[in-house]
Amino acid sequence: MAVVAVLSGAYPTMIQHVFNALSAENPHVIWQMPPLIIGVALIRGVAMYGVARQMSVLSLRVMLRIQKTLVTHLIFADLRLLMASPAGHFVSRLTHDVHIIRDVLVRMANNLVRDGLTVLVLLGVMMWFDWLLTLLVLLIYPLAMGPILAIGRRQHRLSRQLQEQTGETTALLHESIKGGRMIRAYGLEAYEQSRSTKMLTWLLQSQRELALGRARIAPLLEALAGVVMAVIVGLAGWRVLSGAVDVGDIAGFISALLMLVQPVRALGTLNTIVQEAGAALIRLYTLLDTPPAVVSPPEPLMLKDIKGRLDFEAVNFRYDQALTLTDVSFSVKPGQILALVGASGSGKSTIINLIPRLYDPSSGVIRLDGHDLRELDITQLRDSIALVSQDSLMFNDSVRANIAFGRLDADEAEIIAAAIAAAAHEFIMELEDGYDTMLGEEGNRLSGGQRQRIAIARAILRDAPILLLDEPTSALDAVTEKQIQAAIKKLSVGRTTLIVAHRLITVQHAEQILVIDQGRVVESGNHKELLEKGGLYAELCRSQHFY
Repeated sequence: MAVVAVLSGAYPTMIQHVFNALSAENPHVIWQMPPLIIGVALIRGVAMYGVARQMSVLSLRVMLRIQKTLVTHLIFADLRLLMASPAGHFVSRLTHDVHIIRDVLVRMANNLVRDGLTVLVLLGVMMWFDWLLTLLVLLIYPLAMGPILAIGRRQHRLSRQLQEQTGETTALLHESIKGGRMIRAYGLEAYEQSRSTKMLTWLLQSQRELALGRARIAPLLEALAGVVMAVIVGLAGWRVLSGAVDVGDIAGFISALLMLVQPVRALGTLNTIVQEAGAALIRLYTLLDTPPAVVSPPEPLMLKDIKGRLDFEAVNFRYDQALTLTDVSFSVKPGQILALVGASGSGKSTIINLIPRLYDPSSGVIRLDGHDLRELDITQLRDSIALVSQDSLMFNDSVRANIAFGRLDADEAEIIAAAIAAAAHEFIMELEDGYDTMLGEEGNRLSGGQRQRIAIARAILRDAPILLLDEPTSALDAVTEKQIQAAIKKLSVGRTTLIVAHRLITVQHAEQILVIDQGRVVESGNHKELLEKGGLYAELCRSQHFY
């Protein structure tokens, strides 16, 4: 950058020398100057390539570091934070916002450093040619700073608005693609097209306003440059005629002034670009500066042998303002099977989510083997738990890898054994590549029941002392469900097991059943005891024709 800036000042100096030599009728300058100009241009060109290369590498490394930091933060972030916004908002920050920051890094290095140095060198050369004309330039150019700063402040506001809209648009397009089956089944193509068109049009309008703001800077600086040039030409002509300066000095001065226009214009537009990047940085740091609430304590308690006893003591929980759980208390002995039943939205899955500390209770205490979960190492806690949820999330990887996520160091025999226990081995072997078959996004190449069996195999492979089963057989047919129930019954021996189920026939053999209603435990007992009470559980059984 220094080489580029210094050699920029060489051109006006060479022009001055040429004009003064021609005025003195010195013919040698015709043969001396062209090779010198070519040499300067070659050296400057090599330096410019070096700048471009180094800045590209540096900006890409910075972009990668920001993205890695963001991804890491999101992976370890609280579930509450991730659930607060659509996934598209986070994707937008990882892509659109980070690219804006990368662009401004390149612009700041090139404009602020290289062009700043170039301006200083050219002003020094101009001062050497004619100090009076240089002072005049320095008085006129700052007049444009007021309007440029005002435009920059407006660009900051518009850019932040555009980045939010980009996140919403990304989320909408993700929904449209992911929900393709439902959209077609319900004939919603026209509606979805209209919704997407409105969002894209709204985005276009914001982009247009931002582009127009940028476009105002160059004409403003161009008009100012024209005024400066007109004043300089008039005053310079008068000073040449009066004999105050030589023609070569004025020719060099005007050359330097013409070369000054581009870096000054670049510095003028830099403010608007920095304002736009500032808006992106605010969004990124707002996310990065949100510390996770669910973390291990500074000196966590490490348990040597986890038995699996769980105690809920007056637990309350609220997502936002609404109280989801109210004064929930119960105990599960090691190796015991506890079933949670009740209407949808009663708080059953919330109880399951509190055990691996996906959330922490608003008040009350949850204990594992007599220790508050918040005193334990969160990694050890989660290693002691296997979860099968009703959504059965699959990754876009092989069947083998999806089962092995239960325990990454498992060998082939253990993976196959887990699949057999989950009644999954047979259908896996019928797939095109068997255990090497790629499942596609969210496992879209499998049926709901097949995904559920892969998830159960993953839990079996984990071999954890605590099993959390949130509607584990919700997507299975009667025959497969019977197989899975047998596998779960065998798997739960010696393990603390909590099962959430709507179909009460699947939990009739549980040693303890809790009936949850509007976030409260309203009944407790085994299947026979609860039927004899004739309460809510008995009513639920009658509604399912199950006695």
